Amino acid sequence: RARESERLATLKSSLSASQREAIVEQARALEERQAQVDDESILPKVTLDDVPREIPRLDYRESTEVGFALTCYAQGTNGLVYQQALCDLPAIDEAAATLLPVYANILTEVGLGQHDYLSVQDRQSAVCGSINAFTSMRGDIADVQQAKGYLVLSSKALARNQREQAQLMRDTMEQARFDEYSRLRELISQQRARREQSVTGNGHGLAMAAASAGMSPVALLSHQLSGLDGIRRCKQLDDSLADTAALEALGEQLQTLHQAAIHMPSAHLLVTDADALDETAANCRGVWADYEAESPGGEAWTPTAVSEQRREIWVANTQVNFCAAAYPTVPVAHVDAPALTVLGGFLRNGFLHTAIREKGGAYGGGASQDSSVGAFRFFSYRDPRLEETLADFDGAIRWLLESKHSEESLEQAILGVVGSLDRPSSPAGEAKQDFHNRLFGRDHSQRQAYRQRILEVTVNDLRRVGETYLQPEQASIAVITSQDGLDASAKLVQRLDLTVQEL
Repeated sequence: RARESERLATLKSSLSASQREAIVEQARALEERQAQVDDESILPKVTLDDVPREIPRLDYRESTEVGFALTCYAQGTNGLVYQQALCDLPAIDEAAATLLPVYANILTEVGLGQHDYLSVQDRQSAVCGSINAFTSMRGDIADVQQAKGYLVLSSKALARNQREQAQLMRDTMEQARFDEYSRLRELISQQRARREQSVTGNGHGLAMAAASAGMSPVALLSHQLSGLDGIRRCKQLDDSLADTAALEALGEQLQTLHQAAIHMPSAHLLVTDADALDETAANCRGVWADYEAESPGGEAWTPTAVSEQRREIWVANTQVNFCAAAYPTVPVAHVDAPALTVLGGFLRNGFLHTAIREKGGAYGGGASQDSSVGAFRFFSYRDPRLEETLADFDGAIRWLLESKHSEESLEQAILGVVGSLDRPSSPAGEAKQDFHNRLFGRDHSQRQAYRQRILEVTVNDLRRVGETYLQPEQASIAVITSQDGLDASAKLVQRLDLTVQEL
């Protein structure tokens, strides 16, 4: 920084008066150009009249024979079979919850029964194209303080291997072992490295998660598991595994968590070609038929309500900033959710892109409504500024409430939301998305009604929800910066009462 400052000072001192005036004039011309409204009527465009009024409905069939809950989709998968086994997330304490991302990451990377992890990897390679585990959590469509969560084991394989695929999944659920301590140590070190590296690539997502962590149980848990707090906990866990005793204790904790998960009620998803569906479903039932009988069940995870304002500045190994501000809003079934969703694109297109990217120099910036956690969130990505960007977030709200807005701008924002909702996926991806949507109460009729309300949003709706929910004094703030950035922002930290967090 010192060398660059010296270079610029030398360059400035060498400029003539006319050269300086030319630079000033060029900056003035750039500012005028950025403020210019282009004539978009010369371009062909899609309008709301081009948007289909109905979303496709996927056919599926459900069965609960011999206590085995199976949902089947006949999709064009080109000879592949997709299977998922889901268990209700069990009621666990905070210490066990901290281990959820570790557990999900390593479940398919360890040994099974008498076989070590290397043998299991050979078996996985012979049977399926991929197998992995993850947790899925969403707030209730009518109340974000209520939520459900699942542990999901997912795989894909060629149709000829589908019975072995199902057996591999069941063995993974029943026989996973967590006593290969050198393997556990290796996997956690790898996970730590990946998550530390994710800050520079996904810093805006992490900042938004931190800013909205006080607005719902799912938001808080996401921040603790996969957000900045989760990264910090992963580092602490990795640092704590200094000896065999610590690894043995971790293995016992993971085994206890695994037993709690696999004894919860389960559901199964099957997606494959129509001509192979009946045979595949029969084989799947044959493998899993008695699994429920062996599982006594247990108490499911029940979230504790969360509602608090959070203001934090996180110090990380980064040369740029990531800024976020979040406001408590509403769940997806609320009448204001569609307008808030459109508002995100409206603010991005009309104000934030110009202020944060074009003028501020950040790689990106915008806003969005996350109805699954009940939060409206502003963000900037790879941002050279900090205090000025937070001021731009407030400026976007003033612009919404005080400026005159065109119907064309509203239409663009609505089309952006509809384009996101209607974005095509693979046949199997659409089936999995439909299944998980219904699992969390977002069935076809709910999604159709929500989409229709999106198309009916007006400029007055945007102003109304902006005035109702985006009150600057209610904003939660999260910033990721460097140590130098923290030192330079001492007055801001004091003025906004930001809590310093070390990553």
